[in-house]
Amino acid sequence: MKNKLQSIFYIIVLASSISWTQEQYISPEDIKTEWGNYTTFQKQELVNFATFLYNEGFYERALLSYFQFLYKYPKDELELAAYYQIAKCYEALESWELAQNYYNRILDESPPGSLAANAAQYQLYYIMLTQEEYAAIIDSTKNMEDPYVLIFRAYAHFELLEWTEARQAFKTAEALFGHDHYSKLIRPWYKVIKTAENAPLKERTPALLSSLAPGGGFVYLKQTENAIGAMGTSLLLYSAMLTMPSIVQKGGITVMDNRQGMVPVSGSLETKSGIFDSSFGYQIPNKISLDTKRGSVFIPPLLTALGLYTGSMWKSIHDIDASNRKLVRRFAGRVTMKLPVEKFMDYNGPDFIIK
Repeated sequence: MKNKLQSIFYIIVLASSISWTQEQYISPEDIKTEWGNYTTFQKQELVNFATFLYNEGFYERALLSYFQFLYKYPKDELELAAYYQIAKCYEALESWELAQNYYNRILDESPPGSLAANAAQYQLYYIMLTQEEYAAIIDSTKNMEDPYVLIFRAYAHFELLEWTEARQAFKTAEALFGHDHYSKLIRPWYKVIKTAENAPLKERTPALLSSLAPGGGFVYLKQTENAIGAMGTSLLLYSAMLTMPSIVQKGGITVMDNRQGMVPVSGSLETKSGIFDSSFGYQIPNKISLDTKRGSVFIPPLLTALGLYTGSMWKSIHDIDASNRKLVRRFAGRVTMKLPVEKFMDYNGPDFIIK
């Protein structure tokens, strides 16, 4: 009897378990719901992990997570945000070309004027600024009334020593921002530009006149090493030309003073006091007049000296802008270090967040 009761109990428990299991997965829709909740949790975890890696500066590992997200969730609503974060990672790794590729991809796949498109465009201007593509920034931002764009334009003008244009771009940006926060960032630039305008910049005419002396242009630009090199090389070449052997014989020498050991025999030689005087049968001149000079030996060092001289003059003129930029940075360096363009880059980008 006892065994029968145990058997009945086990049968009841087994039937209950089967019934409970069937109730848990009673339909495919329930299974889809359960799986959907699980995959949503996975997606959230991946987004959080990628964001954590980026914020901690592990850009290469963050890239792997962003690419994994794009692979697992194609055409997701966070796709543009993932592109933006990928570009930011490449930017942090100074892989500028790859960063530009993903910013341009955002521009291609998002409507003009959208938050994602604007942020991508600003970052492209920033990369151009870091790569010293100042003229390209100015050409591509003409007639634009975006305050952030005008900031990049102002920095580009300043780097090209275009003070008036830089001041105007900053003023227009300040008016468009219309906020005291940005005015505090921009106003010190007016003092920087005024200081730069009054800096004793180098001019081309004095540099050209100084270059008339070998190495003089480099002295004017205070390029000591180049000046010493140009002067030293010129001195060596000129010394070589002055000391180079040449054959110069000018005037008359008598035949008897000639060192040849034999004199042609003739039957009508006349001598005076045992010294040859003349010959009628065999015409031997009393004197030989020499006037020879081998100037071709001067040509190689002369051409080298002329090339060095011309090259040093050209380089002196060519280096003026770079020398002026160094001079301006020395005058306004402290302010520009305190006011990098990154201080203005507080615009919003597409958020890589599941809402």
